[in-house]
Amino acid sequence: MKINFSGEKTRNTILAFLLVGVSGFPMSAVAADDSQAEPAWPGSFDLFGSDTRMALGGFVQLDVIHDTDAIGAPCQFITGIIPTDGGTPAQGSEGQTNYCINTSRLTLETRTPTTMGSVKTFIGVDLFGDALSTSPELRLRQAYAEIGGLLWGGDLLVGQTWGTYVDLEAWPDILDFEGPGSAVAVRQPMIRWSKTVSDKFGFQIALEQPGDGGVQGAEMLTRMPDLIGTMRWSLGEGHLRLGAIVRDIRVGDDNDAVASATGWGVVGSGKIVLSASNSLLFEASYGEGASAYYNDGPPNGIYDPVTSRLELLPLFAWYAGFEHGWNEHLSSSLLVAVLDVDNSDNQPDTDGAKSAYASVNLIWRPNPSLMFGAEILSGGRKDISGAEGTDNRLQLSGHFSF
Repeated sequence: MKINFSGEKTRNTILAFLLVGVSGFPMSAVAADDSQAEPAWPGSFDLFGSDTRMALGGFVQLDVIHDTDAIGAPCQFITGIIPTDGGTPAQGSEGQTNYCINTSRLTLETRTPTTMGSVKTFIGVDLFGDALSTSPELRLRQAYAEIGGLLWGGDLLVGQTWGTYVDLEAWPDILDFEGPGSAVAVRQPMIRWSKTVSDKFGFQIALEQPGDGGVQGAEMLTRMPDLIGTMRWSLGEGHLRLGAIVRDIRVGDDNDAVASATGWGVVGSGKIVLSASNSLLFEASYGEGASAYYNDGPPNGIYDPVTSRLELLPLFAWYAGFEHGWNEHLSSSLLVAVLDVDNSDNQPDTDGAKSAYASVNLIWRPNPSLMFGAEILSGGRKDISGAEGTDNRLQLSGHFSF
């Protein structure tokens, strides 16, 4: 679920609060390291003399993007919305260049010791309130609290963050904000319990807000939360991860339930470190009615009001990436990805059946705060009718983190 701060007055109030907070505190905050004692947390400071410590972080990023064809998403490479009819000049059919700062981010993190364990809170915002525009619009990305050492030595998280089904450690080092449509990538409210069994194995169990995606032909009605479980094995600097999800997909008309089905999915992902400078990253997944968890998935299902039948859409998706470090400051990544939908006979011919995504880049990090990169992307979409559309993109990015 994406939460927007709507209304000019509300946005101005929030921005003013953030600016006042930033102007009054150090700007050298860095990502938290939970292995360090609280007073030694780099960049943190006492909150008004209390036991709570706080750190501000984030980055400013400018993306200069040129598309050779129409796509309709100027700041993200969303292959699922590439026009299959050639598009219009306004969509970029004759080529288009855009400047985007929407990726820029601000985060605030706190840690508070309690008699039950250390409590961590995290809030992060960016400017991607409108995914299909270059206009910055404040958006809440994450807002959660997590307490360690609770319930048989596990960690309990409540709030909104990256879904438990998501494997961020297997995400390739790319510049495009969207990433492949075949990737499992969603943030939403949840209750999650995590347990580290050993230095090699851990697992998670979560109840999450049913993701977006909807059902074509009817409104989705939430009855039960999504149940998700994952297992992770460490492989030195790499890892392997398995996940599964069970969903209650229910649709209705005028708030009356008319049909339901059980959605499900499985995913395997990981990172294999080949050497000090080379790594393989991958993810493969399959499911029915689990499309809401993908970067660019189709509807969860199709509802036929004549027969009152709900048909869930099967989906197979994968990506594979290779990362190479040229030296201490220079690196590259190569990524290919495919999303394939087993379409229903009841879908319109203009619905997407398959999409593909590929990227290659060169990234220079002269120091931990600065990043400059160039990335070439190519993607395409195929409809049920057989109509196809493609786009090629060049993205240049500059990034300063604090």
